[in-house]
Amino acid sequence: MIFTETPSPVRRAAALFCFLCCLCFSLAPAAHADALKPRVIVFVHGLHGDRETWRAANGAYWPQLIQTDPHFRNADVVVAQYPTPSSHGQYSTQQLSEILYRSLQAQHVFDHREVVFLAHSLGGLLTEEMLLNHPDVAARTRFLVSYATPHQGSFVASLAKIYDSDPLLTDLSDSNDNSFLMDLEQKWRSTPSAVRIHRYCAFETRDTAAGEGIGRYLHARTRVVSFYSATYGCDVDTPPQQIDADHINIVKPGSRSADAYTFFARVYHNNPILDTVDSIRDNKVSGLTVECNKVNMAIDLQVPIALDPALHEQLLWASAEFVDTDKVRDDAQPTVTKTDPMGIAHISYSFKGQGKSLLIVGCPTGRASILVHFHIRGQVPLNE
Repeated sequence: MIFTETPSPVRRAAALFCFLCCLCFSLAPAAHADALKPRVIVFVHGLHGDRETWRAANGAYWPQLIQTDPHFRNADVVVAQYPTPSSHGQYSTQQLSEILYRSLQAQHVFDHREVVFLAHSLGGLLTEEMLLNHPDVAARTRFLVSYATPHQGSFVASLAKIYDSDPLLTDLSDSNDNSFLMDLEQKWRSTPSAVRIHRYCAFETRDTAAGEGIGRYLHARTRVVSFYSATYGCDVDTPPQQIDADHINIVKPGSRSADAYTFFARVYHNNPILDTVDSIRDNKVSGLTVECNKVNMAIDLQVPIALDPALHEQLLWASAEFVDTDKVRDDAQPTVTKTDPMGIAHISYSFKGQGKSLLIVGCPTGRASILVHFHIRGQVPLNE
């Protein structure tokens, strides 16, 4: 399903904020947790963009291409929108990131098990800001794919802020004292909930002509976001993708064979949806003995179980019991005092020998084993 939300322009910042929140709730379709697919793909447009940002000249609409592609059948699609007027905007990046968060929250985006973002230009920065401010959302986010996002600013924004007081242009400028971009990257790299999120990037290879959108600030063809700015901070294990398009058309694939589309599809399927699976695995400690009149005991017997890091396995809890007992007294069962995340159960136990018997010559040795049940949670790729 595709969810879309269209905010109305209001002059005052507080009034627009409240109105937008109300509008999201009134227009967002009803969604119940059991009707949601496990993953959601969120499209976030850039400066001066809207929900038409993703439509190509031939009419192809990227969100619709994904919705009807069987390779994405386990994902919902949400087309986000936030206020970014063509001139004299009033909102900072911080304010818009919060408006974006509230609108997506109203559309039940964060009720999905996994969230992925496909962002254009400013949309990538807003998404990162939002994830830093909402760790609970970051915990559900697998990856972010940014197309021509100016992580190091843009010369065009520096030029445009001479003519326009929009605070966004200051946040997007390529000046050396751009505190917003420097702080954003520093916070991202030092925030545990964010740094685990993969960031993949694509960059434009054509100059943008003067015209509508960001091109309104241009008097000649210009590269809006440089290669360095578009790829700064991105995952190094996946090379950035070049797109043979300008800044505006980089997110308007005309078909599923277009580079912009195939790049996202490749990243998507390299990061499959993960299903949570609980299992129980056992490990037995054998060969425990005790002399007939003695006690065998330990306060910290450490019993390991192998965990598969590829499946993100973690040990939830463990229990233990005596098995294979022979010539020992029936004492209390062993106790698991604690478990370590790396897969170790710490066990306290004690058992006594059976003692001498009139029917048996000598003093027999008692034997016992401890069987430990490990309750493990892992994640396995969902077959798509």
